[in-house]
Amino acid sequence: MAPPALPQADDASAQVDVVALERARIAGEVHDVAGHGLAAIAMQAGIALVFLDEDPEQARASLQAIRQTSTTALAQLRAALDGIDPPDGDLAALIDGVRAAGLPVDVEPATLTESAALTDPTVLTVPDHLRETVYRVVRESLTNVLRHAGPTRALVRATEDRQEFVLEVADRGAGHAGAPEGRGLAGMRARVTEAGGHLTAGAREGGGFQVVARFPQVQA
Repeated sequence: MAPPALPQADDASAQVDVVALERARIAGEVHDVAGHGLAAIAMQAGIALVFLDEDPEQARASLQAIRQTSTTALAQLRAALDGIDPPDGDLAALIDGVRAAGLPVDVEPATLTESAALTDPTVLTVPDHLRETVYRVVRESLTNVLRHAGPTRALVRATEDRQEFVLEVADRGAGHAGAPEGRGLAGMRARVTEAGGHLTAGAREGGGFQVVARFPQVQA
């Protein structure tokens, strides 16, 4: 009689690995969504408290921004917990929300077609296959600025040529120096790698922090 096959231990180990990967994926989704939303809400709440008595209209605007941000974050959190990737992110709406949270954000466009430049020169031209990855990198990077950089301005810049598409998110704040790489930065690095790109992050010459993601152009 032939000895019994012994794949069961390997199968069990593989199943454990799959579960661990899925847990890590969900944890990353929750971190991305909740981290951004809560950071924006915290800043807006601080603004509302400062202006509550002397500028009620500004306090009201901050409270409205908190309501909008919390509603959006809750919907995205539910989607993440359901294991459903949220729809393509709206970069313009994301940046507007961060500005409403009190962080000035400058936007420099990528290389634009003539028609796009005539309609809106501030629009970032992002290749279709990179839209979700770029959205997530911008969201996590601006969240980190909100949480760690202190009073500053942020810059979102995209450029491209025939070889590569480059996304940069930078600030001139002082809160990143010496900080270890956390879940958010690790998640960004993984997403960029999955999309075929390369991510670098670190101190910026002259002060501040920058995240740069480079993606090779897909040849038609």
